[in-house]
Amino acid sequence: MFTVLSCIADQHDWTLLFVALSICCFGSLTAVFMLTRAQECVQQHHHYWLIAAAVVLGASTWATHFIAMLAYAGPVPIGYDGPLIILSIIAAIVLFAGAVEIAFMNGGQLVQASGGVLFGVAIAAMHFVGLLAITPFSMVSLALDKSIVACALAIGFGIVAVAALRHSASRRFHIFAGAACIVLAICSLHTVSMSGVQITPSAEPVHADLSSVDRIAIAIAVSIISTLILLGAAAALFLDRHLTDLRGLANASFEGLVIAQENVVIDLNEKFAAMAGKAAALLKGQPVEAVLAIERRLGIDTCQGAVLCDGQDTIPVEILARTIEYRGRECQVIAVRDLTERHEASRRIEHMARHDSLTGLANRREFDQRFEMAMARAAETPSGLALLALDLDRFKLVNDTFGHAEGDAVLQRVAQVLLRTLPADVTIARMGGDEFCIILENASRQQTEALSADLQHAFAQEFADLATSSGFGASIGIALYPEHGVTDRRLRNNADMALYRAKSGGRGRACTFEAAMDIELHAKRQLEHDLRHAVAKGELFLVYQRIVDTSSQEPCGYEALLRWRHASRGVLAPADFIAAAEESGCIIPIGIWVLEEACSEAASWRTPLTIAVNISPVQFLMPNLVEQFSHILAKTGLQPDRLELEITETALFHDRAAVLSTLGQLRAMGIRVVLDDFGTGYSSLANLRDFPFDKLKIDRRFLAGIGADPTIRALFENVIEMASTLNLPVIAEGVETQEQLAILHASHPAQMQGFLFGKPEAAPSSRAPLKAIA
Repeated sequence: MFTVLSCIADQHDWTLLFVALSICCFGSLTAVFMLTRAQECVQQHHHYWLIAAAVVLGASTWATHFIAMLAYAGPVPIGYDGPLIILSIIAAIVLFAGAVEIAFMNGGQLVQASGGVLFGVAIAAMHFVGLLAITPFSMVSLALDKSIVACALAIGFGIVAVAALRHSASRRFHIFAGAACIVLAICSLHTVSMSGVQITPSAEPVHADLSSVDRIAIAIAVSIISTLILLGAAAALFLDRHLTDLRGLANASFEGLVIAQENVVIDLNEKFAAMAGKAAALLKGQPVEAVLAIERRLGIDTCQGAVLCDGQDTIPVEILARTIEYRGRECQVIAVRDLTERHEASRRIEHMARHDSLTGLANRREFDQRFEMAMARAAETPSGLALLALDLDRFKLVNDTFGHAEGDAVLQRVAQVLLRTLPADVTIARMGGDEFCIILENASRQQTEALSADLQHAFAQEFADLATSSGFGASIGIALYPEHGVTDRRLRNNADMALYRAKSGGRGRACTFEAAMDIELHAKRQLEHDLRHAVAKGELFLVYQRIVDTSSQEPCGYEALLRWRHASRGVLAPADFIAAAEESGCIIPIGIWVLEEACSEAASWRTPLTIAVNISPVQFLMPNLVEQFSHILAKTGLQPDRLELEITETALFHDRAAVLSTLGQLRAMGIRVVLDDFGTGYSSLANLRDFPFDKLKIDRRFLAGIGADPTIRALFENVIEMASTLNLPVIAEGVETQEQLAILHASHPAQMQGFLFGKPEAAPSSRAPLKAIA
């Protein structure tokens, strides 16, 4: 008997031992790189790399053990059993496969340790099965204690190796640490185990399968075969890691890539194949001109082109080319960037710049360009041109009543009506708000007016619900070229004038421009111009009309009435200029002047009579109206309870809640609020319910027929009775005859006003002293 350790020193071939160690190191490192690759690749390739690593580990472990055993050259002949040798390598590969599968499962430390244990078991199984392959030329016996220590070392190094390899994808240190642990596991088990092996020569030699083969030759053959296997595995690993990653990088590009050699496509990425709509294999070998349409010769600068599909332009692209070395030859790499989204974004931006975002119709900018071109075409041909200005009636009321979202929906419905009713080649534009313009080319006056009638009918059908609830509709103004103007500005102005006439004539109608409208508009604008300077020039003045107590017929107050002493037109009543003042905004400063003038006059009276002042609905749009009233009362010294503000129900149409809030604040100051012109227009009992007015003033037109028409008299008496029930004093306006006075005495309103008691006159303080103000 003798020990293996002494044999290693004296009877082993050190060259073969070095070869065995080299194969062990090279195989372990290759297997570790494969395991690292398994952690990096996609799930479907993960198990392939684990199996490949198990094969490399089993083969390298077996080759290391077998060559180390062949290195022995002692006096006892050793043979090997072929089937057991094959079984040893199969056992190693199968156990290593199970070890790496468990080691790289998703789990905790227990799973990791289990993989490491199986790692050591695989090495031990291969080693001990290999020892059993020694043929009966000799008898092999093992020392149990050393075999246990050897197995423990292999398992321990296996656990450490698995722990390192699970982190190998993130740090290079773990790769080499894992490979070193595998080498130590294999070498320590072999060395420690062999130190306890005893080989006893057999008394009756038996022929073994491999005993006659020279051990050196077998070792060289095993070394060459195992080295080739390992080199092949390493090469496959290198090619997969680098070439696959490079192709993956190319396919991950957001741009199409084509590699061309002598103007022939030899390679491309998946992005370009998807753009061309063909498989990559069908595109390879095609001339570049068959897959790309290029505007100019490729160079270092970008150029425009298109990807071709069956010879047709399909996708607009931006192209950039570079010359590179590919597969050992000079090639062109062509980068193709899809411009479809950029062109679509540009198209959307251009569309947004020229079209209204809400309705999709042309906007003012696009309309101006189309109108200019239409005018140029009309000037060159005898065909006519018509411009229609369309404006929605009471659209603000729709907005205020139903909200802006409903208002937007109405505008969209208007656009759909226009598109359905008008021919496809007609230009329709939304100029802003609820204003639309339409250009009709090659249209006569009769055709234009007929088309306008069709529009009115279509609007009536589409908006029957709104027309009933709010009087919603559309008014149209028409101007014709060249009859009504030969310039775009003139034609637009005349269409606007026709629209103004349509709205002022009752709304919901179409009106064609007439020359008289121009004169009327010029006079209106001149009136507005003069009105802006009337206050500064001192042309405005107030007259005062008495309001008398019905019982005593003595003056209880005065109403301040505005007059304008125009330089050329003479004295004008409010009916002649108030509408222009409200449209132009002049009513704001005029209203402030009237209030301050009336309060100053009333403050000078010795007897504290009331002063009534009419307030325009436009004045309620002032955000600081309450502050203005407070300032004027403080400035003039007039007591608030002597001031009466007369408003019409029209004021309540403009933001009803805000107007009622403002009236409440004024009333809280002590100012009295009178509802004027009751009985005509939009008289509503809801207004009497929603706001506690101080007085009710019945319109003069209601009182005019009270003597001749019993119905009017009955209605008048009912209004007086209703107001009495509400504890609401009534002022009867327009009393001009003794007959009316006699009737009023019977119904007995609280106060009366009319020519019978005095016409509007100069300020009471400037006249001869009256008993009422003495």
